[in-house]
Amino acid sequence: MVQNQTGTDQPTRERLKKQQASNQEAGNPEHKSERRLRAYSTRRVPIIVRVLIVLVLIVVALIVGAMVGYATFGGGEAMDVLKLDTWTRITDFWMKS
Repeated sequence: MVQNQTGTDQPTRERLKKQQASNQEAGNPEHKSERRLRAYSTRRVPIIVRVLIVLVLIVVALIVGAMVGYATFGGGEAMDVLKLDTWTRITDFWMKS
Protein backbone atom coordinates (compact mmCIF):
# COMPACT_ATOMS: atom_id res chain seq x y z
CA MET A 1 0.00 0.00 0.00
CA VAL A 2 1.34 3.42 -0.94
CA GLN A 3 1.31 6.07 1.73
CA ASN A 4 1.05 9.77 1.12
CA GLN A 5 4.32 11.40 2.21
CA THR A 6 3.53 15.01 1.33
CA GLY A 7 3.58 16.24 4.91
CA THR A 8 6.57 14.20 6.06
CA ASP A 9 10.26 14.89 5.75
CA GLN A 10 10.99 11.44 4.41
CA PRO A 11 12.51 11.65 0.94
CA THR A 12 10.81 9.84 -1.89
CA ARG A 13 12.55 8.70 -5.06
CA GLU A 14 11.10 11.62 -6.98
CA ARG A 15 12.33 14.13 -4.40
CA LEU A 16 15.80 12.59 -4.38
CA LYS A 17 15.97 12.71 -8.20
CA LYS A 18 14.86 16.34 -8.20
CA GLN A 19 17.45 17.22 -5.55
CA GLN A 20 20.24 15.48 -7.45
CA ALA A 21 19.21 17.13 -10.71
CA SER A 22 19.04 20.60 -9.14
CA ASN A 23 22.43 20.10 -7.45
CA GLN A 24 24.03 19.00 -10.71
CA GLU A 25 22.45 21.79 -12.76
CA ALA A 26 23.54 24.45 -10.33
CA GLY A 27 27.15 23.33 -10.44
CA ASN A 28 27.75 22.93 -14.17
CA PRO A 29 25.55 24.35 -16.98
CA GLU A 30 27.12 22.03 -19.60
CA HIS A 31 26.21 19.02 -17.49
CA LYS A 32 22.53 19.82 -18.05
CA SER A 33 22.83 19.20 -21.80
CA GLU A 34 24.71 15.94 -21.19
CA ARG A 35 21.99 14.78 -18.84
CA ARG A 36 19.34 15.67 -21.39
CA LEU A 37 21.14 13.61 -24.04
CA ARG A 38 21.40 10.59 -21.76
CA ALA A 39 17.70 10.72 -20.85
CA TYR A 40 16.75 9.55 -24.35
CA SER A 41 18.01 6.06 -25.01
CA THR A 42 17.78 4.04 -28.17
CA ARG A 43 15.92 0.79 -28.31
CA ARG A 44 17.97 -2.38 -28.27
CA VAL A 45 15.68 -3.99 -30.82
CA PRO A 46 13.90 -1.50 -33.12
CA ILE A 47 10.17 -1.82 -33.65
CA ILE A 48 10.53 -2.84 -37.32
CA VAL A 49 12.78 -5.73 -36.33
CA ARG A 50 10.29 -6.78 -33.67
CA VAL A 51 7.47 -6.80 -36.22
CA LEU A 52 9.59 -8.88 -38.62
CA ILE A 53 10.46 -11.34 -35.86
CA VAL A 54 6.77 -11.74 -34.99
CA LEU A 55 5.86 -12.28 -38.65
CA VAL A 56 8.58 -14.90 -39.07
CA LEU A 57 7.42 -16.68 -35.91
CA ILE A 58 3.82 -16.66 -37.21
CA VAL A 59 4.90 -18.19 -40.53
CA VAL A 60 6.98 -20.84 -38.74
CA ALA A 61 4.05 -21.67 -36.45
CA LEU A 62 1.71 -22.02 -39.44
CA ILE A 63 4.14 -24.31 -41.25
CA VAL A 64 4.74 -26.47 -38.19
CA GLY A 65 1.00 -26.62 -37.49
CA ALA A 66 0.27 -27.64 -41.06
CA MET A 67 2.95 -30.32 -40.90
CA VAL A 68 1.62 -31.74 -37.65
CA GLY A 69 -2.00 -31.59 -38.82
CA TYR A 70 -1.28 -33.18 -42.19
CA ALA A 71 0.80 -35.93 -40.60
CA THR A 72 -1.68 -36.76 -37.83
CA PHE A 73 -5.11 -36.07 -39.34
CA GLY A 74 -4.31 -36.33 -43.03
CA GLY A 75 -2.39 -39.55 -42.80
CA GLY A 76 0.43 -38.24 -44.99
CA GLU A 77 4.04 -37.46 -44.33
CA ALA A 78 4.86 -34.18 -42.63
CA MET A 79 7.32 -33.03 -45.31
CA ASP A 80 4.64 -33.38 -48.01
CA VAL A 81 3.12 -30.13 -46.71
CA LEU A 82 6.03 -28.22 -48.22
CA LYS A 83 5.36 -29.55 -51.73
CA LEU A 84 3.31 -27.53 -54.21
CA ASP A 85 1.52 -30.63 -55.48
CA THR A 86 -0.05 -31.21 -52.06
CA TRP A 87 -1.46 -27.68 -51.93
CA THR A 88 -2.88 -27.87 -55.46
CA ARG A 89 -4.60 -31.13 -54.50
CA ILE A 90 -6.00 -29.53 -51.34
CA THR A 91 -7.28 -26.44 -53.18
CA ASP A 92 -8.82 -28.62 -55.89
CA PHE A 93 -10.62 -30.58 -53.17
CA TRP A 94 -11.96 -27.31 -51.68
CA MET A 95 -13.14 -25.99 -55.04
CA LYS A 96 -14.94 -29.18 -56.04
CA SER A 97 -16.84 -29.61 -52.79
